[in-house]
Amino acid sequence: MASAVELVEIGEVARLLESGSEAAVFSPAELAFARARSDPARRLAARLAAKRAACRLLDARLDAAEIEIVRADYGPPTLRLSARAQQRLSALGASRALVSLTHERDHAAALVLLVEGP
Repeated sequence: MASAVELVEIGEVARLLESGSEAAVFSPAELAFARARSDPARRLAARLAAKRAACRLLDARLDAAEIEIVRADYGPPTLRLSARAQQRLSALGASRALVSLTHERDHAAALVLLVEGP
């Protein structure tokens, strides 16, 4: 139906972490997930890319904090949307949003795809 790709420089997220303002963008669960693994900035950069891509698809007025990237112990990451973001998803005729995350040394990227149907 619709898709968006976003690229984030990992250094941008490292600076966000250094400034102490990461709580305005990331949920406590996202921060805990990233900090429990090596190189938290890289993992959070991929999540920020997904949040930005989802905001661009759903509504530029959405805040990144209204979208959470969650992951079970096994399986792909998924998007957890705020009520407002979920309403916008439905208004666009989509039933769900899929996400794919990737990162390398200096950059992280995400693809968000809005799909119809079950």
